[in-house]
Amino acid sequence: MIKPVYLSVIVPLHNEQTRLEQCIERLLPHVMRYSWEIILVDNGSTDRTWSMCQVAETIYNHVRSIRLADRGKGLAIRTGMLAALGRYRYMCDVDLSTPPKEIHRFIEKARAYDVVIGSRELDRSTVKVTTFRRFIGRVFHRLVSSLVPGLTDTQCGFKMFRDYAAVQIFENATINGMAFDVEALYLADRNGYSIHEMPVTWAHDPNSRVRLLEDSFEMFVDVLSLSARRFNLVPSP
Repeated sequence: MIKPVYLSVIVPLHNEQTRLEQCIERLLPHVMRYSWEIILVDNGSTDRTWSMCQVAETIYNHVRSIRLADRGKGLAIRTGMLAALGRYRYMCDVDLSTPPKEIHRFIEKARAYDVVIGSRELDRSTVKVTTFRRFIGRVFHRLVSSLVPGLTDTQCGFKMFRDYAAVQIFENATINGMAFDVEALYLADRNGYSIHEMPVTWAHDPNSRVRLLEDSFEMFVDVLSLSARRFNLVPSP
């Protein structure tokens, strides 16, 4: 009899050949406490990332990989969430800027809530980040606060969804870029799912793939589009 999957971990990847192996090695001691799977979603890599995903599949029975032709973190997360089999579905960045040991805290909270999100802005959060990056984050939060009222940090890359919530949210999500978090949380709130925000430990990786200015502009455009859809100014896709 095949054991049901308890925990799915979705890791979006773009040109991560130097960090992928370490990511998997750091995740394993924590995910192996459960019936688990790790889903690696390669979104348009041009280096050896995809071949490394395939190697990981051959080494670990519970690692699956998906290759996408187009780049977009939102597309990668949506694909991984809908392909996942776990009761609890956790998204994380390959740099594991929030350490894997936090997974257990996410699961504990997700037993009581439909969606659990990490926050770098709550009082008990431990954050190491540049002043400029924090400033950009807080400006963005001001822009999205009406879409996701009551939340302090929509963009932390570490979130957990219960299976039923993940399916409904990501089947209806459309944003492929970095503002996908805002849309996912907006859809969660609109559909009546409970959202819990908890403080996390978070350290900025200087090798992050986030392009602060370019991605911020793209996110701004996507948020404007989402706001227009909210007020029925444009039809939903």
